[in-house]
Amino acid sequence: LKGLCSSSFCRPCIPGKQSPNLSYKMEMEAEVPRGALPGQVFQVQTAQGLVPVQVPAGVRPGEKVRFPVPMTTAAEPVLLGRVGAQAGHQGPAQRYRHDPKSVQLDHLPLLQGIPIEQAEMKVEQIHKGGELCALYPAFPAQRRCRDAFWALPFLAVAICVVAAAAYYAQEVSRQISQDVHAADGSTTNKIGYVASAGAVGGAVSLVTALFYVLLAKAAPGCVVWTSLIFGPTLSIIVGLGMLAVNTLAGLILILVGALALSCVFCCYRPFIPFMIKLVETVATVIKSNPMMILVALLCSMAGIAWTLACGVAGAGVYFKYKDGIKDASQGEQYALYFASAFIFLWGAQVASNVAHVTYCGVFGRWYYKVEPHTALRKSLLVALTTSFGSICFGSLLVAAVRAVEAVIRRARAQAAEDGNMVSCILLLVLQCVVQCIGDILEYFSEWAYVQCAIRGVSFIDAARITYALMTCSNVEFILQDLLVNSVVSLGAFLCGFMGGGAGAAAGYAFASEDHSTAIAGAIIGFLAGLICGGSAASIISSGTKSILACWAEDPEPLRQTHPEIHYEFESRILSRLVDL
Repeated sequence: LKGLCSSSFCRPCIPGKQSPNLSYKMEMEAEVPRGALPGQVFQVQTAQGLVPVQVPAGVRPGEKVRFPVPMTTAAEPVLLGRVGAQAGHQGPAQRYRHDPKSVQLDHLPLLQGIPIEQAEMKVEQIHKGGELCALYPAFPAQRRCRDAFWALPFLAVAICVVAAAAYYAQEVSRQISQDVHAADGSTTNKIGYVASAGAVGGAVSLVTALFYVLLAKAAPGCVVWTSLIFGPTLSIIVGLGMLAVNTLAGLILILVGALALSCVFCCYRPFIPFMIKLVETVATVIKSNPMMILVALLCSMAGIAWTLACGVAGAGVYFKYKDGIKDASQGEQYALYFASAFIFLWGAQVASNVAHVTYCGVFGRWYYKVEPHTALRKSLLVALTTSFGSICFGSLLVAAVRAVEAVIRRARAQAAEDGNMVSCILLLVLQCVVQCIGDILEYFSEWAYVQCAIRGVSFIDAARITYALMTCSNVEFILQDLLVNSVVSLGAFLCGFMGGGAGAAAGYAFASEDHSTAIAGAIIGFLAGLICGGSAASIISSGTKSILACWAEDPEPLRQTHPEIHYEFESRILSRLVDL
């Protein structure tokens, strides 16, 4: 039985004075899991560890059974298999996780302080999420295609974009040749050199990403500390270099870097040991499945190909209908801009989220010790088949909001050009609001995809399960201490830097007499490195989310394999609950 059971403790009367270590029995109550038949045995997680329970005759799945558990009286209360006073704070032990199917409002500190009507609605959603969690176990033997309807329009759009790119390719090539007067074909060769340099930069960035993961496994402390101090140090160095050119700008950069550096040592320092342990664990899983880097390469190539296809198709449409586009009304131009941004962002989001779902499946299988030898293959298969519709649906929501944000940004730029400051300010406020909505939606969808990878549920059901589990286990208090984004950003920048250097070297080797080729190769290599290397470095972020999401449902696997991280999670939650 995975997750927490609904338990009630019946303490018998023991005559006489009790010894602190006196053994006695208590009764617990557990729900019979799906598929369990009378006579079969299932495991229940208790404070004393896993206890085998036999299904009595006449009891069906979903019904509750009672069973005895040998206990010892203790001077300190036991909390989920651990003495509460060991959680790193003084005071009585607190129960920090609850069953989402039956949790009450007063058990959820994250919902305190909001209007009672809204809180009750959220509790109702948590109950629904808990029921879905029980209905759809982790890694079922068979999966149904979820949200398949949304895969159809995406595939239709993808086919149309590719067909339009192929149809307009010659027209776009002809227009570019006319604009640069490249009748002798020299520009064509230069484009080929630059593209080759970009490919070299992308390949070098992937190798860099692999070494970055190995470094995170071998020296996680070095990686975490470097990721935190790299940005502020770079800001100080750039500021010192700018003092001779622009004194004010240089001083500002130095001040910002110094403040950020002091924040690292004064504010982030208590969280760093915890982050080091987590990064080391994630890197261990990546080292055991190194072919995840290949998935990052494939998805990055898919994203780059989608960008080229959208660019060629958009340029072809513009070259053919540019007179009509110029004569169109402003509303029609904004509508066309929205459609173009939406199509591009939808495809880019799908390519990125396919990789994310694959990573989450690998880490989920590692957590539950399911199919360890075929984890990567089966996870990628799930992302491309049964959960592909959910990926398309979630990506559509994010792409729509980001496209609206792009239109508002364009309208604000137009208002600034026209000198309309009132419209510019109003559009800036609206852009900030839409951008926040997009950030929230994108962040929460990343967590929902974990449940798509693990359970194979639809995107909406995954969001409900995620909200229920994260709220009832108070994982929010752990997320406040995570610094994983800095580790991912350092990996992406390092891969981009190496990719840019390799692209510049390749461009210079292809055309040593033309320095512009080396410069263009450096730029393309840097961008390719950010895309490819960033996708590979994001495995750390996906792994962290997967481990936390699995722990929110069932902490026992992590307690058995990595007790130090399990106890860190517990300690951080309990310390925050004491402060409330």
